[in-house]
Amino acid sequence: LKGSAQEFQMMLAAMVLITFNTVFWTLFEQAGSSLTLFADRNTDLSVFGWFDITAGQTQFFNALFIVLLAPLFSAMWNAMARRGMEPTIPIKFAIALMSVGAGFLFLVWGAQFADASFKVGLWWLAGLYLIHSIAELCISPVGLSMITKLSIARIVGLMMGVWFLSIAVAQYVAGIVAQFASVETVGGQVTNLKVSLDTYVGVFTTIAEVSIALGVLLLILSLPLKKWMHGVK
Repeated sequence: LKGSAQEFQMMLAAMVLITFNTVFWTLFEQAGSSLTLFADRNTDLSVFGWFDITAGQTQFFNALFIVLLAPLFSAMWNAMARRGMEPTIPIKFAIALMSVGAGFLFLVWGAQFADASFKVGLWWLAGLYLIHSIAELCISPVGLSMITKLSIARIVGLMMGVWFLSIAVAQYVAGIVAQFASVETVGGQVTNLKVSLDTYVGVFTTIAEVSIALGVLLLILSLPLKKWMHGVK
């Protein structure tokens, strides 16, 4: 494949963003593994003391917040664009990565207030999902659009496939990351909830640190990436 220097730079920018996209979804998709197990083992699933929900039902928080916040974010980005203040795509990706880290840090903070049975209040987990939903709204809507605009016209289809492949890879790697939060069980039940809570806090802290550090790195890289993108927004 032959192309101009501009096409090369735009493709390079796309590949860098695809790499960071993989990292984002690896950490975000802890929702389906380590975070759900945390909900099951170390979260008080009582809603205002009125009724209890199951660990799996905590997944609805993300969907709820996306439905509520999507119109607000759409209006916000449009308003910022009219004023010439809308963040570039790399900056949106960086905000998303740092927000994922912030969500995990919020839950780690909440773990300090666990009750005598080493269970954290449900609303700390809801807060994490709120922050993660904000992160998702920064990265998810712009992904395919970005790939379409940055890719060389003759391989747009291939690059869209690579984008979806990056998400698939992230799902696989997310499972590997979740294994670091594994705790000893007997008959499917955790025997020591303190050890369980400490394990989750340790893993979630590490995830937060890595996510925020990569977000800052992408923030630094956003200047050369903006140049390589040649006006693509």
